[in-house]
Amino acid sequence: APLAFRLILGRELRLWAEAGHSPVLWWRDDDARAPNEALDRLLDLSRRHGAPLTLAAIAGPHLAALVRRLEVEPTVEMAIHGFKHINRQPAGRGFGEVLPGDSQEWVRAQLRATVMAFHKAGAQPSLFVPPWNNLAPQVIEAIGDSSLTAVSAFGQDRGAAEGVARLDTHLDVLRWKGGGRFRGRWRFLSRMRRLMATRRVSGRWDEPMGLLTHHMD
Repeated sequence: APLAFRLILGRELRLWAEAGHSPVLWWRDDDARAPNEALDRLLDLSRRHGAPLTLAAIAGPHLAALVRRLEVEPTVEMAIHGFKHINRQPAGRGFGEVLPGDSQEWVRAQLRATVMAFHKAGAQPSLFVPPWNNLAPQVIEAIGDSSLTAVSAFGQDRGAAEGVARLDTHLDVLRWKGGGRFRGRWRFLSRMRRLMATRRVSGRWDEPMGLLTHHMD
């Protein structure tokens, strides 16, 4: 791994250093439902490497236990991962829990109920992460009317509603076609190099690059 890191990222890192900058990364992990051994391994990685973590959690029967587990992890922030994380798209149309025909009132009610569930469990999240990174327009508008202040999808970097910040992920550790599996260090680091080069050329030094993991996979 160190050799691959030097070969792929070495030159780009030198260019950043010569310009007086360091790349900014942030880490999001999805699909947290309950405390378990996989979550413990994730949190141990975060502590050992001094890497703050955003944990996208699903409102369910174990949400309160999950909130209690994270009370002793000061560098871990909880985000809302959808309403119920149930796919409602027709067969063969991908994945997502909000359909184009869903009314704004229905989406707003779903979001309100989900936020209330997190508050009842003892969490005060500010970030919404749509399941499967499928961010519907109705969701963005509903967030603008809620206590949440930001949304996060994957690799889009598009604007959100007024007063709603956008913080996407760009570097997925896994490939999903045919089932989740490791993307491979060369593919992963090569994508990171391209992201760094794009930010360097455009002068977007401080724009975060988001790392995405799934501790249950």
